[in-house]
Amino acid sequence: MFPLSPRLHWGGVAGVTKTKVLERKKNKTTIMYNLCKMTHPTLGVELSLYCNFFSHREKSLVIAGANIIRVFRLVAEVPTRSSRRDDRHEIQIQDNTPPKVKLECMATYKIHDNVATMASVSLSPLRDSILLGFKDAKLSVVEYDPYTHSLRTVSLHYFEKEDIRGGWVQAVIQPLVRVDPEGRCAAMLIYGKKIVILPFRRDLTTDDIDYSTSNFRGPVLQSYIIDPKEFEAPSIDNIIDMQFLHGYYDPTLMLLYEPIKTFPGRVAVRQDTCALAAISLNIRQRLHPVIWSISCLPHDCLRLLPVPKPIGGVLLFASNSLTYLTQSVPPYGVSLNSMGDKNTNFPLRKQEGVMISLDSAYGEFLTDDRVVISLKGGELYVLTLVADSMRSVRSFHFDKAAASVLTCSMCVCEDQYLFLGSRLGNSLLLRYTEKELSDPFRSKGNVPSDQEPPSRRRKLDTLGDWIASNVDDIRDDDALEVYGHEDTSTVQLASYNFEVMDSLLNVGPCGDVAMGEPAFLSEEYDSSVDPCVELVTTSGYGKNGALSILQRSIKPQVLTTFDLPEVEDMWTLVGKHDERRRREMGLQDHSFLILSRQDSSLILRTEEEINELEESGFNTTSKTVFAGNVGNNKYIIQVTSGGVRLLEGTVQIQHIPVDVGSPLVAASLADPYLAVLSESGTLMIFTLVAPRGFQPRLTTSKPINTCMNTPLQTICAYCDVSGLFTDQYPKDREKAPKIFRSDAEIKKELDDEDEMLYGSTNMSVFDPPKTFDPQAAQDKNQNHWWKKWQKDIRPSYWLVGVRENGSLEIFSLPDFKLSYTIKNFWLGQRVLSDSLQNTAPQQLPTLTESIPVVHEVLIVGMGNKNLRPVLLARVDEDLLMYEVFPFYENLTPTQLKIRFRLVEHNLILREKRSSYKRRMDEESGGTEQRTIDRVLRFRPFSNISVYSGVFICGPYPHWLFMTVRGELRYHPMSVDGSVKCFAPFRNINCQNGFLYFNHKLIFQLSM
Repeated sequence: MFPLSPRLHWGGVAGVTKTKVLERKKNKTTIMYNLCKMTHPTLGVELSLYCNFFSHREKSLVIAGANIIRVFRLVAEVPTRSSRRDDRHEIQIQDNTPPKVKLECMATYKIHDNVATMASVSLSPLRDSILLGFKDAKLSVVEYDPYTHSLRTVSLHYFEKEDIRGGWVQAVIQPLVRVDPEGRCAAMLIYGKKIVILPFRRDLTTDDIDYSTSNFRGPVLQSYIIDPKEFEAPSIDNIIDMQFLHGYYDPTLMLLYEPIKTFPGRVAVRQDTCALAAISLNIRQRLHPVIWSISCLPHDCLRLLPVPKPIGGVLLFASNSLTYLTQSVPPYGVSLNSMGDKNTNFPLRKQEGVMISLDSAYGEFLTDDRVVISLKGGELYVLTLVADSMRSVRSFHFDKAAASVLTCSMCVCEDQYLFLGSRLGNSLLLRYTEKELSDPFRSKGNVPSDQEPPSRRRKLDTLGDWIASNVDDIRDDDALEVYGHEDTSTVQLASYNFEVMDSLLNVGPCGDVAMGEPAFLSEEYDSSVDPCVELVTTSGYGKNGALSILQRSIKPQVLTTFDLPEVEDMWTLVGKHDERRRREMGLQDHSFLILSRQDSSLILRTEEEINELEESGFNTTSKTVFAGNVGNNKYIIQVTSGGVRLLEGTVQIQHIPVDVGSPLVAASLADPYLAVLSESGTLMIFTLVAPRGFQPRLTTSKPINTCMNTPLQTICAYCDVSGLFTDQYPKDREKAPKIFRSDAEIKKELDDEDEMLYGSTNMSVFDPPKTFDPQAAQDKNQNHWWKKWQKDIRPSYWLVGVRENGSLEIFSLPDFKLSYTIKNFWLGQRVLSDSLQNTAPQQLPTLTESIPVVHEVLIVGMGNKNLRPVLLARVDEDLLMYEVFPFYENLTPTQLKIRFRLVEHNLILREKRSSYKRRMDEESGGTEQRTIDRVLRFRPFSNISVYSGVFICGPYPHWLFMTVRGELRYHPMSVDGSVKCFAPFRNINCQNGFLYFNHKLIFQLSM
């Protein structure tokens, strides 16, 4: 069972205790309910795979833990082409060197049960599908839905009927799902006894895939069940593991089973109880003959690992031994410790220089002949399969590479990176690089003692009629021409270096939990009503054990505080550059603080001390509507109700009076564009023009009357650097790869392999196959996927506005061209799509008085390099949050290729109803009015304690930010009550801090 979060345990106990108290008060019998709230999703990783989850253009890392599925992408930390040209002192980077990467979470899905097993398969040319197995015997085939940015169910399968259970009350053995390498079918092991076969359609094209029609014939055909116990010989029961083999014409399933069980205490009486059987699946006729089998294997066999082509076969992991088996040659096995050859009669060779156990070990192929194995203690070994020219494994080479985390799953990403998933510690992403050994083709220390060179052996006069098991014993030239020679080895031994690229935090499994007060709390918060507590828990296991401190609310450290009454809003501004400080530390300090009051503005200088600025070019006699930096923080813009000012430091450069019949009430800045909105809905766009050698100026556009239907009531300017806001299709969108191979193509490949094995009239059969050339294989498999991160993305500028009728519109800047329309935005639909080209008749008109007021809208780039746009909106007292995702289906060439998906959250920002209603009645005189709150509550910030995001002001303030791994987090800051306004702040005395006014209008400088 997956370890539960400590808060989940704590919340459940608190709920039970509360119910019991209520029962005592009522003094009568009542129905008891438990309160269980999961405040944080699972962080452990039990399953992982690497597939084309979103599209065929890129691969993603899919991990599962408990009932949470997370999808990550690999982000390469490489400079763009423009930055490489600008930096003259940069060292030239080798294009073939794999760069440093980190993980970024692109999607998180919560399902209704814990995932027991997971696999991927290509069922369409567009993307891969995920097979999810659940206990006891349930299977779901899901895939990414590009229309809703969520999971879409392809098919559901249920195998828990009484006749299938066979008398089992509950399943002790977890189900297993395996997929054929050619994607022809999948197999699911249920109850450790029976096998479910799911055939797949192989004639699907892109045009055939339409899930919206009810008569769509899905890619999954009708399943059927195989009961291996009914086989005549051998009788297969108690299946331990199963895997599909590579290189067979029909899907071939290898089964590891134990017909008669034993245990270590009974080994003296009954041993070698495991067996293997390979069954060939004829899906059309539903026949499944056993094509080869082997018995009397060690009783401690654990799992199978299929060996890819061209070698083929399977590796058998046991606690004390490792064995390679294939159909054509005798098995080759080695003992890995002193117990390996004492508890079995199976022939095993001694592996020199190795003393390990494969109990709870996991393996994954790095190349066709190299396996990385993670042991139960966290050690990483690289196993090389030393094969001869006949592709027969002759020996093993073990190389201890590193010590890592206790692993539960492994997968290779982009042929250069290895992901280690763990539920007992932090999951790791490693980069592995190859380093050749001194002897490139053979390691004499790994050759068994009974395979000495021929010169050290007694020559034999004759071999008799038997077939030699060692080709070194063959002295006849004709016989040697048939079997080949051992020295024609084609495997190059190498060692690997592993380097940690990124890690995923995990606080489970949790042991004891304690609650206490934080180590430091500012004295200003001593009178807080809510208790300031933290949870301390023991997490991890063994060498991955640790103490974890969990806290949900933010408790700032107050540096200074003083009273400033009648302040309604504030902004911090960057003044003239301190070139030395900017050059040495890359920082730009805030030099000015503007405090806006009802009819005036207060300007403060905030360098080493905070003092009032008496004489300057700022307007202090009017209320400031907006202030910000423009021109790469060189200049300052101040917007008042009657005009716009452009300043450089304290010197006014330009003053533009604005008279459009009503005062200015809102403004938004996306350097170099400034959008201002009047109370009547008139919009004006200002553009900063700074020609070289001339003084910068603001150019104005003609006032835009937005009141044709209903006026705009709130606006937000946005600079997009993600490349999502575009009307262009990806260049490689139409290059969908062919994923299905016909039976004729598979047969032709097998014939080509036979020709390589047995030769032709003009070719020697003993020449090493070309695919075994290590350098050629390395050059062929070079993957430069990370070069896409070197491309420069040209910024684009947009204006988002919401009208009084509740429609959200997106305009391009500076031409103010309507590019996207969302009708009835205030409804908070799960997915927002463009209705600009929708010619369908509109729904019945809605009374404007019944539409809630959209007070504020904000779109901001978050995450890595601001590549993840997030849309926030304040509808009455509720918060709507949407994430932008690409969408390319059924759109006209001029439409933006995006959609918005609702982000579910549990943030309650409403003020208590009694006080809120009383305040509204006092302001409106007892009558309700549709008034817009012009004080912005969404305050973007960057680099506050290395975090960037949005601070949400109001009765219940929250911090909203996206972690370095792309996951949204929400943290309340209720320690000081409601927050009226907020601004980030940085100077020489306060690095990466912030300012805010609480409900008592007390100014707090914190960090």
